[in-house]
Amino acid sequence: MTNACRIHRTRIGLATLMASTALCAAPALAQSAPPPDDVSVLGDIIVTAQKREERASETPLSLSVLTGEALQATGATQLADFAATVPGLSFTTNGVGQGQINLRGVTTGLNVGSTVGIYVDEVPYGSSTSFAGAAQLALDVGLFDLDRVEVLRGPQGTLYGASTMGGLLKYVTQRPDPSRFSGGLRGGVSTTAHGGIGYDLAGAVNTPFAGDMAALRLNGFYTRDGGFVDNRQTGEEDVNQSDVYGGRADVVFNPTDALSIRLTGFAQEIRRDGSGSVDFVGATNEPVDGEYDQRRFAEPFDQSFRLASAVVDYDFGPMQLTSVTSYQTSDADYVTDVSALYVPLLGGFGLSLGSTLLVKAVETEKFTQEARLAGSVGAFDWIVGGFYTREDSFQLQTLPATDPTGAPFPLNLLTAELPSLYEEVAAFGTVTWHVTDRLDLSGGLRYATNDQTYEQNASGLLGGPAPKRSSDETVTTYLANARYRLTDRSIAYLRYATGYRPGGPNMVLNDPVTGDPLAPPTFAADSLDSYEAGYKASTADGRFSIDAGVYYIDWQDLQIVALRNGVGVVANASSAAIKGAELTITTRPTAALSLVAAVSLLDAQLDADSPDLGGLKGDSLPDSPDLTLAVSADYGFTLGGYDADLGGTVRYVDDRVSSFDMSAGTPQHTLPDYTTVDLRAGIDFSGFRAQLYVRNLFDTFGELSAQTSFSVAGGPIQITPLRPRTVGLTVTKRF
Repeated sequence: MTNACRIHRTRIGLATLMASTALCAAPALAQSAPPPDDVSVLGDIIVTAQKREERASETPLSLSVLTGEALQATGATQLADFAATVPGLSFTTNGVGQGQINLRGVTTGLNVGSTVGIYVDEVPYGSSTSFAGAAQLALDVGLFDLDRVEVLRGPQGTLYGASTMGGLLKYVTQRPDPSRFSGGLRGGVSTTAHGGIGYDLAGAVNTPFAGDMAALRLNGFYTRDGGFVDNRQTGEEDVNQSDVYGGRADVVFNPTDALSIRLTGFAQEIRRDGSGSVDFVGATNEPVDGEYDQRRFAEPFDQSFRLASAVVDYDFGPMQLTSVTSYQTSDADYVTDVSALYVPLLGGFGLSLGSTLLVKAVETEKFTQEARLAGSVGAFDWIVGGFYTREDSFQLQTLPATDPTGAPFPLNLLTAELPSLYEEVAAFGTVTWHVTDRLDLSGGLRYATNDQTYEQNASGLLGGPAPKRSSDETVTTYLANARYRLTDRSIAYLRYATGYRPGGPNMVLNDPVTGDPLAPPTFAADSLDSYEAGYKASTADGRFSIDAGVYYIDWQDLQIVALRNGVGVVANASSAAIKGAELTITTRPTAALSLVAAVSLLDAQLDADSPDLGGLKGDSLPDSPDLTLAVSADYGFTLGGYDADLGGTVRYVDDRVSSFDMSAGTPQHTLPDYTTVDLRAGIDFSGFRAQLYVRNLFDTFGELSAQTSFSVAGGPIQITPLRPRTVGLTVTKRF
């Protein structure tokens, strides 16, 4: 492979880590290199954002594509390693497996329910409701043997359904290849400043069988992420060290030219001894102890994820059928030390406590079925489909406590069992009219109904049983696009799209006299309307591309946690207006040098006063930086007869707020701006690739997110810091 193409591929990730679209497709782990000087490899990445295969540069929406090779080049093994590089994406976390994704500022802080959908190939992940903690348990897939990650910005409600108001993150895995035997191995080691050693081992093999009609792909991975936070309370160092391990079995059958069947099984485990946040004094924003110290009782986190899916494609000729069937389970067990809040608060009622822990076990069992037909008639392309999901979730919460001597507290503070059920049926369709060779007009809608139940079986001083509540609602989402091909390599587009989060039942008691609920028994879906204009262009040789867009979002009936008649419920209140712009420019001034610059501008504000949130009209939405900027450069050369490359990325994230100025439960905290520098170098030799990387070269202390609720009772604010300087080496072998 020539330096020019290889560096162009690396740039895809390093900068499409920032959102490039007109780029060459990165080679899969087990794919062969293209022939030298083959200009055709400078084609666009193929994506499935609109449930059709198409070039990313011709898709009339804003998206980023992170190739598997690019993620490997930066040493990325988890979501936090690439989240900050995607324009418009913000990420709050308490450690691997325990994070929240926001896109384009669609967040009120600690979201009631997810605003960003997550897919594994064709399968939606996790709970659609607010009852199973899905918003804060974003799927953190091990990044080995991925083909790419697609990040779709803006609401995707018509094609992808509920809880995709801000956008969608899709993990696209490598598909088994019946044409050849192939595979790969990877090993890596890293060290983190102020912390420990990390390593990862992974392997994949692709083997055809039944002639060229079928193939089996197996992979496995194990990643030890070196921790860097020390717990002064327990004396344990590097408590946020984590282990992520799992694997996938994937079979493709192509018994005829018209029929393809893909069966996939995926399993992943996450184990972590403690949280990734540190303790600071709210009044001074100074650490309670050291910058990377906390004082807590142990806060372990364990998560198990299992997924089985079957995708059947059949080509009838004039139309194509796709059926996607899936079953998944997600179990998360984690502990939060809430002593800083509950010990003083309950002390005010005469209870003398030494510690209080919140112990949660959250389980979701989910079945989905989607079937859709796609075809073309004359100047029209169309998709029609149906979708069904059933989600059984169960949450167990307990508040074990000790007295000041450390002995178990004799009274039950809280034991709560919270079962819930969500069922949804939806029909959707889109149609594209090719008005001329250059002008396309598209429209679509989705009609969805859902039924939910929620129950509270609780006992203890702080809780009691409540009657089962139910809700049902119908929501329609819309999509309209206009795309104009200015040239063969450039388009301009207008896009209107809507999205929503499902409403649901509230857990409230009835008035003992009237029998009426003491607070609203249900809450409604919140929704938004998005208006977007964009421009994408690239030169024929792929040496220059631009992706620009502006958007306006009108977000209505925000779902929030509120008090109604002294009862805590989910309610709808206020509205927000979000304006933004995104720009990515990619250039290759020489065959060996690639440069990428990406910028995101965001103005996300409340559009009306919200006493429940503690915000006034014009207040900024939390975790939404006004400006993010990334600049990347990569250079290829020959070293001792071997292909080699050097690269670096500079990233800037503007300051943000974590809450609202008058919030009673989560006092305001400003997260300062920060700048990081990453470096990388690689060399290919004898079928191996060695990649050296340095993330956060200058060991910048950046604040990713903050939890301030404990400071209400005089406790610390808990800040999740950027990973300190990390130096790593990975070696990959392809065969």
